[in-house]
Amino acid sequence: MIVTRRSALLGAAALAACGQQSRSKVQSHVPAAPAWTQIAQTGQGSIAVPGGNVVWRRFGAGSKTPVLAAHGGPGLPSDYIEPLKGLGDERPVYFWDQLGCGRSDRPTGARYWTRARFLDELAAVRAGLGLAEMHYYGSSWGTMLGADYLIDRTQQGVKSAIFDGPVMSIRRYLADTRPMIDQLTPEHQAAVHEAERTNNYDTPGYHAADDEFTAQHIARHPSAETKPYLERTFQGAGMESYLAMDGQSEFSITGNLRDYEREDDLKHITIPVLYMSGEFDTCTPGASREYAAKTPHGEVAVIAGAGHCKLIDDPVATIAATRAFLTRVESA
Repeated sequence: MIVTRRSALLGAAALAACGQQSRSKVQSHVPAAPAWTQIAQTGQGSIAVPGGNVVWRRFGAGSKTPVLAAHGGPGLPSDYIEPLKGLGDERPVYFWDQLGCGRSDRPTGARYWTRARFLDELAAVRAGLGLAEMHYYGSSWGTMLGADYLIDRTQQGVKSAIFDGPVMSIRRYLADTRPMIDQLTPEHQAAVHEAERTNNYDTPGYHAADDEFTAQHIARHPSAETKPYLERTFQGAGMESYLAMDGQSEFSITGNLRDYEREDDLKHITIPVLYMSGEFDTCTPGASREYAAKTPHGEVAVIAGAGHCKLIDDPVATIAATRAFLTRVESA
């Protein structure tokens, strides 16, 4: 998940305030818990990867091919994509917190925050879990990691990939997000431009602009059920990897991911791929359609009303779109 430093560090406080406001409303009844919340954790462990140990969690124990889910950031742990556990009524769903965040080890040093090392980590996690066959689910940075794995390492045993909030081209990503600055208030637009001019992102004006941007394009309407997952993500954030690979600004990637360009290589991914965007996503529906057109077996799903964090904004629709895709792949 590409999300600004301000959002990661301070978002939990804003969500908590939102939760207090919603709890002040008198409800005439307690609604039934959504089905996806009923899937229990069925396992947890650690795996040695280059640089340390990472922690994995498993939900569900169905008989269908497992899903291995990779979160974004880098540095934003797997909690915000945990609602994907709703697929656990049919198959095991595995999550892991990548090195440097969440429940996993947090080494220090630039050598840990490279695409090559994360590729080795993904390979080690898959081997450690014994996933000879699997479906791959990646969110934001997890889509970049997944594309690298499928193009540069192997597609053997990977039945399909779901790229949620796909970033196959930083050039395309910036072309889509820069105009989103113009959707902010004039005051917030000025704050963004001033922060970029001075390289000082720790100002009240930029913080306010970032909050507005997050509400428009990242997590638009977390519910009572999904807010806790987002809060845990912020609390477990590991910002060293994020700052090294993304940088401080949502609008100008300055970290070592700034040269990431895989759009022209998508023709080499021969397994089925679902590109999924929220209606108001930073990774736009238009980008998903272009990526799918360049992928031999590419499809597109757009989650209405959602931002970048579709499993936070609308887990039911996101799980349904993913389930339908997996059903088509497995019945082909």
